[in-house]
Amino acid sequence: MNKLKRVLSGTLALALAASMMTACGKDDSSAGGNSGTTSGGSDASGKTVVKVYTFTDETQGMLDGFLEDNPEFAEKYTFDITLEATASTYQQKTMSALASDDAPDLFLADADYAKKFAALEQTASLADLGITIKDEEYYSYVLDFTTIKGQRMALSHQAAPGVVLYRRDYAEEVLGSGDPAEVQKHMDTWDHFVETAEAMKEKGYYMIAGIDELKRCFMNNRSSAWVNEDTMEYQLDKETVSQFLEVTKKLADEGCTQDVTPVQWNANWYKGMKDGVFCFFGCSWYLHYTIKPNCLAEVSTGKVDPDNGSQEADEKDYKEGNGSFGKWGIIAGPAPYFWGGTWWYGSKKCLEDGTKDAVKQVIEYFCVNDDSLLKVMQKKGDFTSKPAVNEKLTADPESSTYKFLAGQDWYTIFREAAPNIDTKTTCLYDDEFNTAVDNALKNYITNGMSLDDAIAGIATEVKSSLKDVKFPE
Repeated sequence: MNKLKRVLSGTLALALAASMMTACGKDDSSAGGNSGTTSGGSDASGKTVVKVYTFTDETQGMLDGFLEDNPEFAEKYTFDITLEATASTYQQKTMSALASDDAPDLFLADADYAKKFAALEQTASLADLGITIKDEEYYSYVLDFTTIKGQRMALSHQAAPGVVLYRRDYAEEVLGSGDPAEVQKHMDTWDHFVETAEAMKEKGYYMIAGIDELKRCFMNNRSSAWVNEDTMEYQLDKETVSQFLEVTKKLADEGCTQDVTPVQWNANWYKGMKDGVFCFFGCSWYLHYTIKPNCLAEVSTGKVDPDNGSQEADEKDYKEGNGSFGKWGIIAGPAPYFWGGTWWYGSKKCLEDGTKDAVKQVIEYFCVNDDSLLKVMQKKGDFTSKPAVNEKLTADPESSTYKFLAGQDWYTIFREAAPNIDTKTTCLYDDEFNTAVDNALKNYITNGMSLDDAIAGIATEVKSSLKDVKFPE
């Protein structure tokens, strides 16, 4: 999951080549309705249509930049984008379209279902697309995540190493220092994490916002995948799942959580970023698009989601004194993990309809070519999938992110964290199992279910939907 804003469900078809004229005051795009053209067909101007399916609204801006950098491409091709931000709907819509005669040529996936998309029969491999890479140039987890039976099926432009963002002022008051190196000593194990939570509570601060805050860190550190993909048998790392439930319950029972319910992407989650909550588990995209704008007490843009309170800010809003801006730091936390990413795929349809070369050029621009990847990520402030490119990224002391972190270079901690990410315990069904874990957590903490029964409920919940997985009787 990268920058994924709340948007209206449905299709936003954009003739992005025409958007190059928008900056000059002319907009000839067909925003707001599907163009009605098929993949590989032509639009009114005679350009070949490249159909794109995406889950995030940042895709449009990225492809706008691509067209500006590749005018010869823009003369020949136009993009028709279908955007659906609801994860379950997007998965269903994309898989249905891929199985039809009007499949997208290019499509994207978040980490929750990237492996599932890689395994689809209709997905073309990188070799099919004519894309050649050097494995050693990437973080291994980025490649391994979408590798099926030895075939590289997709590439991501970003890596999303997980970190812990914390309030320096609370740490200074409670722990005696807000310095990242000193705070890490109080957060380097789960035992120390709980001790710090108890100390925060004594001073009137919550350690975390809700009971779902620690899930990704724990689940990324299981000893085995949910399903053995060789035997298709269910396997449970009961020790890690139990530790997650027990640590979270202890925090909830002792009043160290702002809420005793899941709150991520809800109003109380964002509220805690402004005041009262000591730390949040986040990652590279989360730093820029989630916690930084939502730490502000006021935004001048007027862009505040009425449903969940999430907000967008203008550069002039980022100043000390506005909410908790400038009072944050980053540390590695108790264990390495990752959160999300954006993988780019070509369909087998593009191999047939004359758009293969277009898809190849787009993926290479964002995920293979060092110069264009560096340009894109410097603009975004994001973290790339290639270590050598990340070595060239340095924090700008004049940037709002640098000031948000009180002078800390976020690239340093991300560079240290990324090589420790391991995705060997991921499987095709992580999305289903992670949802079941959410429910097990609620049953254990809020519904009074025993630990063993809550954990047993994970398999019970997914059995009906995962017919090809073998569960013990």
